[in-house]
Amino acid sequence: MHSAFCVAAGASELNHYMGVVMVNNTVDPTVNGSFAEHGRSDAAGDTDSAEFSDLFHIGINALRIRPPRYAKSILGAPGTWVPPYRRYSEFSILNLWRPMRTANFLFNITVPALPIKPPPFGPPVLNNLFWKPTVILHRPDHNGDTTTFPDEAWFFINGMMTDDHVAQINAAYLSYLFHRPITIIQNSTDSGLVDFLQCMVGKEWQRMTEPAIVAFPPIYDALKSRHKQRVVVIAHSQGTIILANVLRMLYSLTPLPRTGGEVGFESLLGFAGSEFVWPDQSEIRPKDFDPLTVDELARLEVYSFATCANNMPYHTWLDERSPVPWIEHFGNEYDIVARLGMLAPDDKQWDIKIEGLRYVHRSKWGHLLNEHYLFPIADYQKDGRKREGIGCATPFTLVNAEAPYGEAMPRLFSYINGGPKNSVH
Repeated sequence: MHSAFCVAAGASELNHYMGVVMVNNTVDPTVNGSFAEHGRSDAAGDTDSAEFSDLFHIGINALRIRPPRYAKSILGAPGTWVPPYRRYSEFSILNLWRPMRTANFLFNITVPALPIKPPPFGPPVLNNLFWKPTVILHRPDHNGDTTTFPDEAWFFINGMMTDDHVAQINAAYLSYLFHRPITIIQNSTDSGLVDFLQCMVGKEWQRMTEPAIVAFPPIYDALKSRHKQRVVVIAHSQGTIILANVLRMLYSLTPLPRTGGEVGFESLLGFAGSEFVWPDQSEIRPKDFDPLTVDELARLEVYSFATCANNMPYHTWLDERSPVPWIEHFGNEYDIVARLGMLAPDDKQWDIKIEGLRYVHRSKWGHLLNEHYLFPIADYQKDGRKREGIGCATPFTLVNAEAPYGEAMPRLFSYINGGPKNSVH
């Protein structure tokens, strides 16, 4: 009964309650002159029907894999679906010894919820079940320390159908692999249906959904902090769509030196101990944020797994080998979700523009972050406790090797086990 009310409320007020936030999405061309190239605008004359058609064809093309083993494309080889699982595997959420956690996960991904803060008058049990806003959580490093690497800020934005338990599993392995504290921008699942709607709106229409509104301020604050020399954002699946829209906001706040002009931000928007502090979900007002400089934005490094956004461009270049921000993408060849973006067939036909170094794991199936991406990286690159990877991209291959700024080893791999070798904790 209550879930039916949730669905009805979401349908009747889609703009707010589904987290879609359908704001005016035109862009002031005086900011940097780049958005007309990087994404569609309402002025381009595209109709909703045309955009739906494009989205449909992108999806159809992604499904054209041979053989058409769609379950394997998401979940990997069937033999890995059953115990015993590796530590930190997403499949461990289905644990007979932790039945309540398993039941909670299955409920979260199937029953629609609202991506907004729960009402203050509601009973806690219902609040926790039917209101699932994005929250900001903090994960210590592999030794339980939150103070290591004080000049860095690491963020993780999870994908769709990921509840708090799975997000914590992902963040735990990121902390283990890279030896850093992680700030989790937990894009709480509101059921597969609601997550899918958010993906559609964020991908094709590039609108600010609720997770992007919550994700923007902490990333912006880290870039503005004089204490941070490096800001790393790792995103997976739907998290890459969220990140693409956060980047658009950051770019709008960063005037290019050659153009100057005013910042045009209006076009894009806005667990504690005993009492949880919910992130602000109100509209982001441009006057609340000082402009970013190109040097501040250059601190940003983006590492995107199974990138499914339509547009993720650079903002500018410091020189021919130094794009701003630094972006790397990782995709499995037979991951359907990656084929919606970074590996999309006929990407130019559908106005998909993914800039950055693109690494592909040939003949690899599966979409789960730990099981199908991070575990293979660790298996090939993690050599005991030695800092950094082994000096190459294995098991991935750089597919845009013509890029003059390409590196033999993805920069992300240099952070394994607390690297680079000369880094100071």
